[in-house]
Amino acid sequence: MDDLLAEFLAETREMLGAVGSELVAWEADPADRARLDAIFRFVHTVKGNCGFFDFPRLEALSHAAEDALAEVRAGRRSASPRLVTAVLAIVDRIGMMIDAIEAGEEIPARGDEVLIAALEPDSDDTAEAINGDTPDAHGARAAAPGTGSQRSIRLPIGLLDSVMSSVSDLVLARNDLSRRMRDAGVDPAVQGPFERLSTILDQVREAVTRMRMQRIEHLFGALPRLVRDLSAELGKQVMIDLEGGDVELDREMVEMIRDPLTHIIRNAIDHGVETPSQRLAAGKREIGTLHISARQSGNRIMLAIADDGRGIDSARLVEKAIAAGALSRAEADALDEAGRQSLIFEPGISTAAEVTSVSGRGVGMDVVRANIERVGGTIEVSSLPAEGTRIVLSLPLTLSIIPSLTVGAGDQLFAMPRSYVEEIVHGRAGHIEFARAGDAVLVTVRGKRVACLSLAAQLGFSNPLPPEDSTLVLARLAGGDLFALAVDRIFDHEELVIKPLAPAVMATGLYAGSTLLDDGHPVLMLDVAGIARKANLAGGSKRVRVAEDGLETKTHRGTPALLFVGLDGARRAVRLGAIRRIERVAASGIDLACDPPRVVIGDMLLPLAGIESGDAIPADQVSMLRLGDGASEIAFAIARIVDTVELPPDIAPARRGGVSEGTALIGGLPAEVVDTHWLFASLAAPPRALDPPLCRLPRDDQWARTILAPLIENAGYRVVDETFEGPADVTIATQADPVPDMGTGLVITLCADPEQATRLPGALYRYDRAGLLAALAALRGGRAA
Repeated sequence: MDDLLAEFLAETREMLGAVGSELVAWEADPADRARLDAIFRFVHTVKGNCGFFDFPRLEALSHAAEDALAEVRAGRRSASPRLVTAVLAIVDRIGMMIDAIEAGEEIPARGDEVLIAALEPDSDDTAEAINGDTPDAHGARAAAPGTGSQRSIRLPIGLLDSVMSSVSDLVLARNDLSRRMRDAGVDPAVQGPFERLSTILDQVREAVTRMRMQRIEHLFGALPRLVRDLSAELGKQVMIDLEGGDVELDREMVEMIRDPLTHIIRNAIDHGVETPSQRLAAGKREIGTLHISARQSGNRIMLAIADDGRGIDSARLVEKAIAAGALSRAEADALDEAGRQSLIFEPGISTAAEVTSVSGRGVGMDVVRANIERVGGTIEVSSLPAEGTRIVLSLPLTLSIIPSLTVGAGDQLFAMPRSYVEEIVHGRAGHIEFARAGDAVLVTVRGKRVACLSLAAQLGFSNPLPPEDSTLVLARLAGGDLFALAVDRIFDHEELVIKPLAPAVMATGLYAGSTLLDDGHPVLMLDVAGIARKANLAGGSKRVRVAEDGLETKTHRGTPALLFVGLDGARRAVRLGAIRRIERVAASGIDLACDPPRVVIGDMLLPLAGIESGDAIPADQVSMLRLGDGASEIAFAIARIVDTVELPPDIAPARRGGVSEGTALIGGLPAEVVDTHWLFASLAAPPRALDPPLCRLPRDDQWARTILAPLIENAGYRVVDETFEGPADVTIATQADPVPDMGTGLVITLCADPEQATRLPGALYRYDRAGLLAALAALRGGRAA
């Protein structure tokens, strides 16, 4: 309400200033009907605003002025300098009251009746009213600037856009200059002022971006009336619950999502919420509920629309889709519940029993999804029969600055919104399988087969690289559809300023805008959803139908892994099966003071590995691997991804247990292999599960301490010696050091002579690694049982 009041004060002050000058001009030319109409509209708007905020004195003053002007418009009264003076006196009094409201002061209580009376045709009190009001007005206006209250001005939208564009160009020029300074090795004395200039420019850019932001309550404001009118038209009772109105969004984004949100609400009330009698029969409250919430998650806005209606009839959707030819019976049988529910985005499909003035024609949800995708957003639907439906829109904060991935096709550079990118893999990675059926190319990534498109081929380039020699960007569309886009190479992740293209270029459906890289190089922003639609992949309306027979399949074997560089600069690899997804999180969400360290990702607080207090942490965002074991997740901080690779069969084991399982030779260079089992045991397992079994070793045997102890610890045991008081789970004995009687458990004797080990029962050769590890593993298994 405070923000609305501030807008009211600013708008009223602006209108009062305008109406004052218009009154003076109208006094000079009373026959100017257009100017009189404009003055009347100004005063009428002020009256309406005062009534909305319950300012009865302001409303009475503006109402009196409006009545006097209405008499002139109707021809029942002629214009005169005395009337103009009386109206100007009321304008001044309203301005004085506005200043007092903004300053939080009491409004002077005298004089209103005299000013209103001065408007009467036969009044002679105009001069007295003006003279009596002037001291209060000047006093209030003189005090207003010293109150420290927030002031505001109104600017043309085009001017803000122009400033934003100029600041964006400055940022690009700054980045280009920074790169050139690094290459040229500039004097450190110049570097300091440049860093200060860079910081100031970032602050200006952030401030200008905030100017474009608007609270989403401006979008929410019209929704209660919409719900009320629709409910009355359909004979239903629906209560709307709004949450998160203080979330800010780019003003262009607010306008872009207005129509999609309206359509979703209309569908929810028409298709979802039942009539009062139906709800009572189903054991529900007579009044249905529509809950709309907004929240910010990183650089995204999550807008959720949930109703407590009948839910989506997925079986009916499937039958409608089959009847419309959108998919075959075999494809329908292969769909899971989420896939069946996503059929609501198919054009021409509706579950409505009859067509109404609100909906039922099967037109709209496909357009909703297309509009959401056009602004770089995604849409997800989930529904439970008889319980309701929830639709979640994930939207970027702004349309002008989009996190992007720059890619290459042929000799050209392109950008694509990072919100679409699910994963990046190389076509020659060991876990990738390609299949061909005619002109269609399919790729299987970790058991999931999806269509594969060549970006160069889609853009009409000659001699595109085969997918097997390309880098694959797995892109997920708003409806959940996944496909692979084969590009020649990946360049970088960047925050790009997007500008519109000529309508003729946008009409191709392949591009979403243009941008400049840091070096000033112009690139086109790809419309990922448009590319999928051109290839008949988006929405599932024209799916790639191939028979499994006769597929030409290229199979790779081996253990797939992701090769990356850690924050400490070390090369590491982790098996792909443990990676759930790759995230970019704000550095401010990392807490190294916890034990273990933690990081905020979305709505989750995850244990954090791969980062130490001495590591160089990026100032803005850090890349994270989200590792999962099926029940819990761990975040692993990385500097950058190198490639997807195959782990060799031979991994040199680490000497001690820890984050490194061992070292593998990858691409001719060593790389640590991350021990995910150790990570989850250390960071995600319950504390009692971390207690290792005890193994007692001879205290004075140097070979046992230096050679044997690391192997025992690697097997998951805690090593102790004879000074440890208490029983051990296993004791290792050598012939030179007999076992003392300490109530010990299992005893394993190690012999330096292989032949002697074969003659002694229960003895092992001390370098029989496999036999010793098997005995230790068997003991751990029996202890766990």
